[in-house]
Order: sequence, then structure tokens, then C-alpha cells
Amino acid sequence: MIINNETRFPTLKRLLAVAIVLMLYGWSVPAAAGANTEAFDPEPVVRNEGNVMARVFFATNRAILPDREGADRMGPGRGEPLFGRCGAEFTPIPVVGELASRIPFFVPTESRSVNALELLDGEVFWKELAAAAAGTTSGSVVLYVHGYNYGFERTCLMAAELQRRLENKATLLMFSWPSNGNPADYVADQADMEWSVPFLTDVLSRLVDRVGGTNFSVLAHSLGSRGVILSLYRLGVLRHDRPLVGELVFLAPDFDSQVFVTLLPELRPLSDRITLYASSGDAPLKLSQQLSGYPRLGQAGEYLTVAPGMETIDVSAAGRYQFTGHEYFYYHPLVAADLETLLSERAGAAQRPGLRPLERDGQVYWQISANGSR
Repeated sequence: MIINNETRFPTLKRLLAVAIVLMLYGWSVPAAAGANTEAFDPEPVVRNEGNVMARVFFATNRAILPDREGADRMGPGRGEPLFGRCGAEFTPIPVVGELASRIPFFVPTESRSVNALELLDGEVFWKELAAAAAGTTSGSVVLYVHGYNYGFERTCLMAAELQRRLENKATLLMFSWPSNGNPADYVADQADMEWSVPFLTDVLSRLVDRVGGTNFSVLAHSLGSRGVILSLYRLGVLRHDRPLVGELVFLAPDFDSQVFVTLLPELRPLSDRITLYASSGDAPLKLSQQLSGYPRLGQAGEYLTVAPGMETIDVSAAGRYQFTGHEYFYYHPLVAADLETLLSERAGAAQRPGLRPLERDGQVYWQISANGSR
């Protein structure tokens, strides 16, 4: 019997076709609009027969939709500050793991759903957050601020995945501002992010008081970076204690790079370390550059921002891995692993594996390699 490659291995076309189907399946599994269908376990991450449950704290100024339940209650409109917890469940999709490992881009291997949501009184919230942080190995909180085109449910799922990766090394707090969750509403999202700056400033200030400046880090993605920069700038005027933040991490930031460089000397004393992740394969930031007329801070290549007082990580060499190339910190395993080490071990670029030092205009920056080695 003659066995050729066609018999032994699926063709690339068949692999790609199956991958597309799995991508559609993996992301079309509906989230349980189910409000409090699961109790909140005291552990941030719980594993049970292959399933994983993760819960995160949240602060939001989204409007409540009274005729909805669960995560669907959190609408796209502007509302009053609210605090609470949301939980997500991750369930393996059978016979996908082996296939996913053969394909050089992201293929979902799990279905995801929001399975719990509860609102908390403000004072109770801050006490429970501080207690949860004290129970982690680092005693710290990671504040995650999402970007444009994120609804509450999508934010909860992504934040829960970040908590899952951190395990009990830190407590995740997501800040969900009232993005419309609609790709066509970029301008409206800009306005809502800026409107949210006073509330975000207050959350940052409370974290300084309740957790301690060196005991919490900020993870700002895309348009969320704009809110974080403006809030920290405002907080730096209101408070004189330094530093205010431990790690300050910008992921694919949608912010004018020239403006950022002028603000950097004043932002630098507000944190222990500033880290920028950038990519030349980021399609949304290319579009943002076209709309604004100026390069964005999260772009790499000829637009890569390298400046004193900041560690720049160029992830371009790792490839897009996911269609837009804008959420590599979530989808690309090499970038996700580097970010986890940064947040959990508070390790600088020189101490993290898989980063290669390069130089531009006399300044050192770091490049993540395609195979994760120096």
C-alpha cells in the first residue's frame, strides 16, 4: 500500500477550511446572559474537569438597562459609577487542540461565556478587592482598561482570561467605560473615553489609597491608553506622592506618539516603569493614523517610538497571529507569556526571556523573537 502525504496529512486547504469553521464556532457560542447562575468562589481561578472558571472585579460607568439580565444589563450609554464582580467559564472544544497547534494563526480551542455577575456596594467592593489582592502571591492588583469597540461582556471575557493567566499572582480589576461595542462608532468611543477620565482618575486614586501605589499596575489597551494617560496626568497634579503606579503598560496604544513623547517626562515619575508594546502589523492603528493624520504610539517599523524612561517592546517579528494584529497580547502566546512575566514577576525587559536588545538613535529597545528565544 502506497501512503503519500495526501493520505497521511490533511492538505493546507483542508486545515484552513476547518480552522475557519472552528473560528466561527468558537466565537459564536453565546454567552450566558444569565445573571447570577454561579456563586463566586473565593479563589480567582477554579478548574473543574477541564472547565475553567475565572472571576474579576470591575468598575464601570455604563448605563444599566433595566429590561436586561446578566452582562446584557450593562449598556453602551453613559451612566453612574458602579462596582461589582463578573465571572466567566471556559469550556474546551473537543478535538481542536492538535489542529490548532499546526496552524500559524489563532484558532479558538474553547467556548467562553459570562456565567455570573453581581453588583457590590462601593465600600464593600473596595474592602473585598483589597482583601483579594492581599491573598495573592504578589499582594497586587492589575487594572485593565479596554480599548475601542468593546462591550461589557467582551471586556469581562478578556479580563477573565487575563486573570486566568495570572492565576493567584495578582488580582484583576477591569475598568469598563461605555464603549458602544460597534466598529462604526470610533468617534463616539473617543468622546466616551474622555468623558470617563474623572471616574478613572478616582479609581486610580482609590487604588493608591487602598492597595498602595507600588502594589498595583495598569494595563491600558488601544483607545483605553488615552484615558489612562489623561487620568494619570490629572492625578499627578492632584497628588504629590510618587510613584502612583507600579508597572504602567501600554498595549497597542491609540495615542499620538509625538504628544506622548512630550508628556513622557511628566508621566515617568508617576510609575516604577513604563512599558510600550508596539507592532508594525497592527491594522486598526494604521487606520487610526489615516484618520488622524499622525502616527500612533502603538505602531512599529518606521514609526516605532523609543524614548528615555520607557521600555519599548517591538512584537512585529512574532507575526500577527490574529486577523487584525491589534490584540496580540491576548491571542499571541509569546506576547501573552512575556506580559505575564512582566506583571507577575515585575521583571524588566533585560530579565525576561525571548527579548532581543536592539538600538535606534542611540536608545535601546527590545524585539520579541518569532520562536521565543534571544
